[in-house]
Amino acid sequence: MAPKQKRVGSRNSDLIRGVGKYSRSAMYHKRGLWAIKAKNGGVFPRHDKKPVEPAPAEKPPKFYPADDVKKPLFNKRKPKPTKLRASITSGTVLIILAGRFRGKRVLYLKQLTIRVAPCYW
Repeated sequence: MAPKQKRVGSRNSDLIRGVGKYSRSAMYHKRGLWAIKAKNGGVFPRHDKKPVEPAPAEKPPKFYPADDVKKPLFNKRKPKPTKLRASITSGTVLIILAGRFRGKRVLYLKQLTIRVAPCYW
């Protein structure tokens, strides 16, 4: 004989969503709560709460750093403007050598303090 399978879902199937097939009192008898109550002198059994263990005040760290871990140095470098050739002046036609617009001809406008040169296509 095959072992009994556990029931999945509710014993009280829905007629429509939110409305069960059986009433509350019918489910009380169907689940056998009357027998549990009769066995315990007319009262449902109460279980004592388990004593709560006090939680530790602070968890110990999961990672302990080694003694020789060096602190990273902060960056002292100051960005300088890019040096351009003397022949590159405003209005010069340049050819882009790298990147998405490789091989395109552009018109040089001026040099900014950041490392980008505005050009006109």
